[in-house]
Order: sequence, then C-alpha cells, then structure tokens
Amino acid sequence: MHIMLNDTPLQLAAVSTLAQLLQQQQLNTEGLAIAVNDSVIAKRLWHEYQLQNHDQIQLFQIVTGG
Repeated sequence: MHIMLNDTPLQLAAVSTLAQLLQQQQLNTEGLAIAVNDSVIAKRLWHEYQLQNHDQIQLFQIVTGG
C-alpha cells in the first residue's frame, strides 16, 4: 500500500490503522492531530480507522500558549 505521510511517499507492507502507522513510525501521540484526505480523524477512532491505498495523511502537533 502506498500513502503520503506529510507529503512524503511511504510504502506499507500491510493494510493498517492510523494507530498502527503511528506505532510503526515511532511517533509521540501527545498533542497530535491527524487529517486523512483533508478530514480530521478523532483520536478515539485512530485504532479502528483503516488506511487505504493512496491516502494523504497530515500530522499536526498542537501547540498551546499565547
């Protein structure tokens, strides 16, 4: 399966969920937001959201302060 992760091509060996992708990439999920094909996916759905071939995934680190 081929996806784009933050505008970088990535090939996955098997169909996986967003949660599996994050674990595979060893990413910290604290303060993280994810959009797939320009739609934000709620964190509670990451374990069940199945990635599809050619998905465009954007990761955003939420920063607070003023």
